[in-house]
Amino acid sequence: MKPQIGITMGDPAGVGPELIVKLLQNKNFDLSDFIIFGSYKILKNELNKYKINIPVKKITSEKLIDYSSNTIKLFETREINFNYNMGEINPDCGKLAYESILNAIDFAKKGIIKGIVTAPINKESLKLASVDLIGHTEILSQKTKSKNVFMLMVNDDIKVILCTIHVPLLKAILSLSESLIYDTINGANKACQHFGIKRPKIGVSGLNPHAGENGTMGEEEEIFIKPAIATAINSGLNVLGPISPDVIYSMAREKKIDIVVSLYHDQGLIPFKYLGIGNGVNITIGLPFVRTSPDHGTAFDIAGKGIANPESFFRAVKYAQKMIVGDI
Repeated sequence: MKPQIGITMGDPAGVGPELIVKLLQNKNFDLSDFIIFGSYKILKNELNKYKINIPVKKITSEKLIDYSSNTIKLFETREINFNYNMGEINPDCGKLAYESILNAIDFAKKGIIKGIVTAPINKESLKLASVDLIGHTEILSQKTKSKNVFMLMVNDDIKVILCTIHVPLLKAILSLSESLIYDTINGANKACQHFGIKRPKIGVSGLNPHAGENGTMGEEEEIFIKPAIATAINSGLNVLGPISPDVIYSMAREKKIDIVVSLYHDQGLIPFKYLGIGNGVNITIGLPFVRTSPDHGTAFDIAGKGIANPESFFRAVKYAQKMIVGDI
């Protein structure tokens, strides 16, 4: 069976390697479906730590992939020649995590794999490694030259898509515009198509309390949010808003709308994660291939202890598999 999904190891000082080992142990998944990107030594150490005897085939070239083998296939990003401590920021860990992402992107661009599932990375380790891209979404967008790329968060209760992602709050607000919000509304519509929702009800959050109340508590809704919504409606989309930020997520949970367009990171992620971390998936919309990830970070506080909950990681893999074949 030809591998369909690349799995990046993430920051080795975090829970990524542990999550991958738990995935490989899960009988609901076929090992032949995956290529892991990262360090052979780290994966072997993790398997040995839990006394798991699964053969690992190290790949150093795309031409050396043995599609007939049911072993774990690992593309060696590079041999590690550094020491690190679990749960600690380390530039070498950041560099290895970043390079494994680049390897996976290269495989996906060449069509060797159809999707990527990324284990968590640490932004401080990336920065110390002189990586000027702050997160997965930004890396994937730049390295694939994809312009309209959006972060979509999905759990059992709500779907949230973000206009702005990993930028300071003031900068996020200043970067909002009619065109950005309109593009995000289109991204929300595209996202819902993956879930079989042909004509989704798209709710757009306001920026100010009570969505500005017609300009009495801020003018942003009048200046660029309402015009973006009007343009989207005129293009044939089913859009509601701007809706007061303090009620829109309850509306989504009650299925009065299918997806929320959030204007900045915490406006969307606080209510999303309040519903529970571990049952959600992060999906990147707008790439030439599928990309998903768990809804949590490197969890340095529990890294190396063997107690990381793999549920969100499992869900990320399942979402990727279904999106690849068009079942979601």
